[in-house]
Amino acid sequence: LFSNKTWLAATKKSLQRNIKGVQNVYTQHSPYLAQTLDALLKGTLTETQYPHLGSEPPTAGAKRRAPVEVIVFMVGGVTYEESRYVSEMNTANPGVRVLLGGTTIHNSASFLEEVKRLPSAGGGAAAPPAAA
Repeated sequence: LFSNKTWLAATKKSLQRNIKGVQNVYTQHSPYLAQTLDALLKGTLTETQYPHLGSEPPTAGAKRRAPVEVIVFMVGGVTYEESRYVSEMNTANPGVRVLLGGTTIHNSASFLEEVKRLPSAGGGAAAPPAAA
């Protein structure tokens, strides 16, 4: 507003400030799975939303121990980004092993194909799967 810089110069400076320190602009997004796994390792997931098998329940006032082995299976598929995050998490936490599985591994084309198959807002039935 009170600057003598052009709009293009101001936009360029703003973009450079936002991506400073980011190794790869395309991987700066963090998937929702990352938040869930971080909360799991901290022992802050609620038992009602995330029931588990294994270790004894914590005593009153005690925090739940972090699990040693975690199996995550996502119905509907996983993305390469989620897979990358799990791989980095396994490397960063040698005492914890996370195994990721899903009904498919999505790329942009397969994800858009799944979206096309969703029922329309009018309440119609989903399209049948395409023949392979």
